[in-house]
Amino acid sequence: MGFEYRFERVMKLAENEKYNLEVQYKRLFDEFESLARKLIELMDLKEKAQTELQNQMSQAITIDQMKMGITDVNTMDSLIDETNKRYIRAKARVEDFQTKLQEKAMEVKKYEKIKEKQQSIYRRLTQKAEIKRMDEIAGQRTAR
Repeated sequence: MGFEYRFERVMKLAENEKYNLEVQYKRLFDEFESLARKLIELMDLKEKAQTELQNQMSQAITIDQMKMGITDVNTMDSLIDETNKRYIRAKARVEDFQTKLQEKAMEVKKYEKIKEKQQSIYRRLTQKAEIKRMDEIAGQRTAR
């Protein structure tokens, strides 16, 4: 009879849960990175709009042009605020999933350690039984 780990099903379930968490974490992290890139892009656009407005104001422009430039900057500010809020929420979700993933990884590692210990005990017991059988066979041969 071979080694049979009694927590095999539980360990497999924990490994599957860990895998699912890794997939979800990767998806959330990709979303988080996308929001970070978008936030940087919006900040760059705002900076360009402000620079353009400053350049136009140093020259002669109409009040309507100035209002449009200010409106563009204000629109960028609101988009940046909205994206920043989404970024913060995504960051919190990523950190939460990272914690869950670490806990699940520790749980799987715990089951693997238990399995290793039980395999070691099984091997020692099997070796002892084998040595005992060999001694019995040797004893029977010498008794003849």
